[in-house]
Amino acid sequence: MELFERTIIDIRNDIQKKKYVELSALQDTGNWPGGAGRNVVLTEDMAVELGNPQKDSSSSLLWTQHADMISDGKITLIGPDIPSSIGLSLPFGKVVLVAVNGFNEDNTYDRYKEMEAVRYALDLKGYMIRAVSQYQREWSRISREAVQKGFSFKVLGSELRKEYLKKDYIRAVEFIFMTSSMEDVRELKDITKNVGRTINALDKMLNEIEADCDECEYNDVCDEVGEIKKVKKNRDEKRMKANG
Repeated sequence: MELFERTIIDIRNDIQKKKYVELSALQDTGNWPGGAGRNVVLTEDMAVELGNPQKDSSSSLLWTQHADMISDGKITLIGPDIPSSIGLSLPFGKVVLVAVNGFNEDNTYDRYKEMEAVRYALDLKGYMIRAVSQYQREWSRISREAVQKGFSFKVLGSELRKEYLKKDYIRAVEFIFMTSSMEDVRELKDITKNVGRTINALDKMLNEIEADCDECEYNDVCDEVGEIKKVKKNRDEKRMKANG
């Protein structure tokens, strides 16, 4: 199922208009120590904050079965890296681009939930996700000790990539991190706003017993993303068979 090909292209076009650097999660950064599930970074221990609600944030996960659209291990950074931002609270944009295989009308939503859970399960000493909401936002903190020991977006990307690749249907992972300005993050949020609506449309379609398409708030999404209609058709056919 191809849901986000157009959005991936739009994101890349937007990046080309900005000043950026490319890093690699394939380079050996070692294994960052785990936090034993106790990753609490208090204000007094914090070196850098990313995505505080007062600064704005945007976080999206997009996938494609076209492997040539994803550069495995590539990290594109727009704005300052973590080590050069000590003492700052930065706006934060994050996009995870994943090359997958075997996605279809039956498994796409469940696999999305599995991929989305990766960021919650990531356990890195000195790195704390303070809040993640359903509104494509992410708020995190990095401790002074972690920064002193070399924590950076290259480390974060490398550790996240390892976790994603544990899924047997994921072939490649690419990251975009943005800390440049609130304006840039808001532009990114606008480009990716359809991602959350597409996921919500899938959720509603799969979990509501009866769906009135004419009255649904995601009617426009289904019109634009034809693949979602295949999910509805597949669901309806299964229910008809189950009912004899």
